[in-house]
Amino acid sequence: MMRLSCGVQISRIVLLVLNILFILFGFALLGFGIYLKVSKKFDVALSDHISAQIIGGDAIEVVGIILIITGIFTVILSVFGCLGALFKNRLFLYLYAIILSILMILELAVFITTMSSRVRVRNSYESGLWKVFSNAYDSHQQDLIKSVEDLELEFKCCGVTDDSDYKKVNYTVPASCHEDQLFSKPIFEKGCADAIIDWIWDELPIIGGIVGTIILIEIFGVISSVALAVAISHYSYGELYAKL
Repeated sequence: MMRLSCGVQISRIVLLVLNILFILFGFALLGFGIYLKVSKKFDVALSDHISAQIIGGDAIEVVGIILIITGIFTVILSVFGCLGALFKNRLFLYLYAIILSILMILELAVFITTMSSRVRVRNSYESGLWKVFSNAYDSHQQDLIKSVEDLELEFKCCGVTDDSDYKKVNYTVPASCHEDQLFSKPIFEKGCADAIIDWIWDELPIIGGIVGTIILIEIFGVISSVALAVAISHYSYGELYAKL
């Protein structure tokens, strides 16, 4: 029976528990992703005021696909970690550490790229929001028009870029663009594309904190799996030399 040091045993147990939790988390992501794909009522669940269409056309479906892929990947990777820790399998542990290291690098790259690409993100979102906006007013879709007005009230904005967008669709600037909704106060100066992107950017410290916490957990997973694999190797070689 392979006996490891107390510290390595504790790391092994923590690694095992951590990966069991990640398996459950992966299944949760998978289930939520499937729900987004098949549910037609998510626009109601998403917000009491803002239609899912306003978020960006097919964005909800894309998010669902991403969550499904992420969930499957998380479950598979966590299974490698669990099997490696449970059966003290060096191959699984090293494979787990390598994949997790690559994942950390990718996460950092995506986060840094997003942080440095505000203009590109804004332009991309503005383009998608304009399609929704123009389609709503050109086709006189009252439910979607109501969602646009709710968005303007929620984020204190007007149009996609500004109130001139209403001239482009031959529509009168609505009360939702005014501070008091009674046409007596000035129109909101900021467009909704900028307002929403600014709101997202204001939340980045929280997002950064979450990403940082995840990366710290992943670093612990890499260190623990490598340490356990090395300890198993040393023990195996020690047993081999003892038999010679």
